[in-house]
Amino acid sequence: MTSRIPHGGAGGSRNADARPGFALVAVLVALVLIALLITGAFFASGQEVTVARNELRDQQAFAFTEYTLARTLESWDGSTADAMTAGQTLLFAPAPVNRLESTVFITKLDTALYLVVAEGRVGTPDAVGVRRRVGIVVRTVRDGAPINPPVRVTEQAWVEMY
Repeated sequence: MTSRIPHGGAGGSRNADARPGFALVAVLVALVLIALLITGAFFASGQEVTVARNELRDQQAFAFTEYTLARTLESWDGSTADAMTAGQTLLFAPAPVNRLESTVFITKLDTALYLVVAEGRVGTPDAVGVRRRVGIVVRTVRDGAPINPPVRVTEQAWVEMY
C-alpha cells in the first residue's frame, strides 16, 4: 500500500496552492499595462502631428513675411518716403493671400535710412497666434544720388524679430 503525502509536500503546508485566481489578476494587470502603453502611443503620435502642423504654419508665416518685405521694397514709393520726418512710421496692410495676412511698418531713421519691418500671420483656426516678424535697414541714397528701390545696408542683414 502506498502512503499518501498531503498536497503541499512533506510538511503539509499548502503555500504553493494558496493563490487561487492569481492568473486572472496577473492577466488583468497585464491588460491594463498594455492599454496604458497603447494610449500613450496614441497621445504621442497626436502630439507629433500637432507639432509638425505648428512648424509648418510657422514656416508659412515666415516665408510670407519675407515675401511681403521684398514686395514692399520692390514697390517703394520714394516721394512718400522722402516726405516722412525722422522717427515717423507708416503702416501698410497688404491684402491677405490664402489666409496669410501681413502688416508692414516703415520708419524713417534719418534722411536716407529706413527701417522696414514686416509681420506675417497665419489666419487659420489651427494656427491662432502664429506670427513672424522680419526687419531690414535700407538706404535710399548712394553716393549722393537717390536710388529707387532702396537697397539693403550691406553691414546689416535681415533681422528676425519676435
